[in-house]
Amino acid sequence: MLYSYKKLTLFLAIVMVTHVIVAQNFITGADLSYTNTILEKGGEYRNQEGVLIDPYQYFSEQGSKMVRLRLWHTPENIQDFCGNPISSSNLDDVLLAAQRIHSNGMGLNLSIHYGDYFNDPGKQLRPNAWEGLAHQVLLDSIYQYTFQVLERLYEQNTTPYIVSIGNETTNGFIDTTTPTNGFSWPEDTDKFNAGLNAVDDFNRTYSQQVLKAIHLTENTAKWVTGEFINNGVTNFEVIGVSYYPFFSSETSLDNVGTLIRDLIHDYSKIVMLFETGFIWTNANADNYNNFIGNNGNVVVYPTSASGQKDFLLDLCRVVSDNGGMGVFYWEAGWISSEMCDKWGQGSSYENASFFNFNKENMPLPAFDFFQFDDTLSVNQKSLQDQIKISPNPFSSKVSISYELLKPEKVRLHIYDISGALIATISRNQLSGKQQIVWDACEFPNGTYYFKLQIESRIVCGKLLKIR
Repeated sequence: MLYSYKKLTLFLAIVMVTHVIVAQNFITGADLSYTNTILEKGGEYRNQEGVLIDPYQYFSEQGSKMVRLRLWHTPENIQDFCGNPISSSNLDDVLLAAQRIHSNGMGLNLSIHYGDYFNDPGKQLRPNAWEGLAHQVLLDSIYQYTFQVLERLYEQNTTPYIVSIGNETTNGFIDTTTPTNGFSWPEDTDKFNAGLNAVDDFNRTYSQQVLKAIHLTENTAKWVTGEFINNGVTNFEVIGVSYYPFFSSETSLDNVGTLIRDLIHDYSKIVMLFETGFIWTNANADNYNNFIGNNGNVVVYPTSASGQKDFLLDLCRVVSDNGGMGVFYWEAGWISSEMCDKWGQGSSYENASFFNFNKENMPLPAFDFFQFDDTLSVNQKSLQDQIKISPNPFSSKVSISYELLKPEKVRLHIYDISGALIATISRNQLSGKQQIVWDACEFPNGTYYFKLQIESRIVCGKLLKIR
């Protein structure tokens, strides 16, 4: 059987059946955590004709398959730049955004920060409500909070498809100090596992299949994942990585590809980029200084609208070519408005958003980023039609044959029923009739899934090994 899943509805249905879904399709999505507040504070989005639009609907129409949202515990404990309690990214805000995401046919990737405000590499401060708790009481609070958040989302039919236990937890988790005090094992093992176990129990209670993720930065992902595994934090399916050329100024796209390939090889996990960002201008729309001023030293794309688009499409290609399963763009809709965060009013990121403030916030070419998967799918049918699998079912070896019009690099990824990558075969092949053979003698009988990639063409399917 061969599969070519282009529509999100089919993709999400597969998510609910098996973790192998990531072998079926490449996800492009955006973080829209501030969007509700921007709309409340007078922000306006327009389409190419200059007509006012609903941003959630527009992102969906342009091909975004999933939206990432962050959740803060009690942001009202933080006063914004304008002197008011912060309410964006509280649970009510996330529930509303999740409804808007769901009603527009997109999935939800939820990032739980386990803090009252931004937690990231430099700080992992616990919520004020958890200050002074004894360790066992803290673990129970983490568990109950995680379970109850998922339960609230489930009750309104907006269960996330991925949930991150923490955000960029590269040097600690749910700490008592700012900046972070570093990892403390086994206490941090207990904290991570409390959140991860809550997701498992939620899945069992409500017959759901929420994927569990950890989230790290590009320059720490490899060694920190190793630290997690070595210290007993293993119960997750997804490694989410942040990569910004500005913050990783000496990291090339090839370096990113190598990282993704190594993570998959070393840990047999699903790997996605949960955050990226690229500025298209150095100008400002307001008096709030932008926090990204350049695109690093080694990424060779101009600071322009076309440069932003080309960077994203090439980044997707690199991620996909190395076995990664998705890319999310951070705060693509953070345009200037009357919104206040802790440090200013307006936007400190409008020069990296997907809307042109010089043209009344009309969309930029970067929206083509969401069509990356469609670009792959255009060529899938011809590849799917010519694929021959022999034999299937099989007992020891299976051959997948096809025809190449020119010399190309061919990759075959094999996944087990749990979604773990168990084998990768890579060949440089000449034009003409070709095949790639998987020797499965050392693997048990059962169902397997494959992803065959020939340059930009991808086809996925199911294999059955029997005696």
